[in-house]
Amino acid sequence: MARDAYTSNGAIARRVYRALKTPTDNNRRTDPILAFHFKGRGDSVIMRCNKEPEISVKGKDQTAGEVKFFAYSDFSDYDEGNVVFNLKDEVTLVELYGKGSVEPMQWESWEKFTRWLDTLSEDGIQISLKLPCLVYESVRKQKPSMQNFIVESIKRSLKGREKE
Repeated sequence: MARDAYTSNGAIARRVYRALKTPTDNNRRTDPILAFHFKGRGDSVIMRCNKEPEISVKGKDQTAGEVKFFAYSDFSDYDEGNVVFNLKDEVTLVELYGKGSVEPMQWESWEKFTRWLDTLSEDGIQISLKLPCLVYESVRKQKPSMQNFIVESIKRSLKGREKE
């Protein structure tokens, strides 16, 4: 995907969501979250990446979960649909918050961030990451506990590799 193709919140959010969420994870609390920081602005733009992206503003001294109205923020001249794209040349940092199975990451410019977006798979999470979730989902309510059987099998396999 070309870097100029990222012109909407939805394009970014869908790409990140499909690449980082597992198929069985329907918990909104583990949705990937991006924070955009801009030169000369204390407030940052937060994007919750889901099927329908949610945009909010976080003030410099606000704690996690607190948000600010756009009208009272450093972004009062913009709205949630255009703020990131109108100010993309002023991006000083983009953060991907670590949550659930998502590892935290950072990029120091819009260009570096969009290059990373280009590397994400259109097909979502690789099968190597999907498989454990699918196995867990299929056995978690079976008797006897198949979870323990799977965990013990993995442990034995790993111990066998250490001896080699």
